[in-house]
Amino acid sequence: MYECLRFPAIPLQGPKSKLWSSARMDFKCCVVSVSNVIPAAPIYLPEGPWTQIPGGVTAAQGFKAAGIYGGLRAKGDKPDLALVTCDVDATSAGSFTTNVVAAAPVLYCKNALNISETARAVLINAGQANAATGDAGYQDVIECVNAVAKLLKMGPEEVLIESTGVIGHRIKKGALLESLPKLVNSLSSSVQGADSAAVAITTTDLVTKSVAVESQVGGKTITIGGMAKGSGMIHPNMATMLGVITTDAVVTSDVWRKMVQVAVNRSFNQITVDGDTSTNDTVVALASGLSGSPRISSLESDEAMQLQACLDAVMQGLAKSIAWDGEGATCLIEVYWGLQ
Repeated sequence: MYECLRFPAIPLQGPKSKLWSSARMDFKCCVVSVSNVIPAAPIYLPEGPWTQIPGGVTAAQGFKAAGIYGGLRAKGDKPDLALVTCDVDATSAGSFTTNVVAAAPVLYCKNALNISETARAVLINAGQANAATGDAGYQDVIECVNAVAKLLKMGPEEVLIESTGVIGHRIKKGALLESLPKLVNSLSSSVQGADSAAVAITTTDLVTKSVAVESQVGGKTITIGGMAKGSGMIHPNMATMLGVITTDAVVTSDVWRKMVQVAVNRSFNQITVDGDTSTNDTVVALASGLSGSPRISSLESDEAMQLQACLDAVMQGLAKSIAWDGEGATCLIEVYWGLQ
């Protein structure tokens, strides 16, 4: 089986269980720290004016994360409930599945982003996709969001939600609601907080996908971090993948939302494993603005181009890790086109 990415060609060397590979062309492979439950994927970051750092979604200023076992999985005790929060109102953006059958969390997030330009929390559960569950599934989303908002002392409109798991199954609402106090109390800005969240969003993944970089934008240091899950039913666009991106860059809502969609098109929308498209694909991106970098309000500015390049790099690194972890995969193929 092959995973095809429209990026430079990189073969896997040896079995994936050894978690090592070599890179060619202008890309480098970095094996990040092993998570507390399953190992971490190698991250294929493009070369550029950025440095990979520890931390994933908690690397940027203002963000915390946690992942715990909440009894949502059908078997095992791997973490299955994650939460990412921001200390301030973060400029929000999202990209979603193109499947005509969109899950309840997708419908909720689309509506929330249409209503508000900011968000402060993202709740993610693994085990049940809450897709094809009708009005009851949507009401489950609202109840879970309200419960998170109450514990975090914020408005429900500031909470977004992502779900992954079995289609047709509603969220195990009782188990989720009972686990929320522990989840909130586990929030941490540490690397461990990011790692535990990256584990909790996985399903059939053999490895976690988490990365963070720092770079200079307008003479100030900014950080972008991210985590993603996915290993099967991967086909443009996106497909059976979830992602959360965090940054402390200062950027206006309209510019940030355009940037995020451009980066998604250059990364997650370029990978394929098995030709399937899912009901739950979601990438949420939050910008806290706590770096003190120049405010970006134009896509044509030098600062915008610098931030876009960093955002592209993070998403491309995560996208390649998803394809690398493709179900049944034995090699990773990247394809150049339009080059002299």
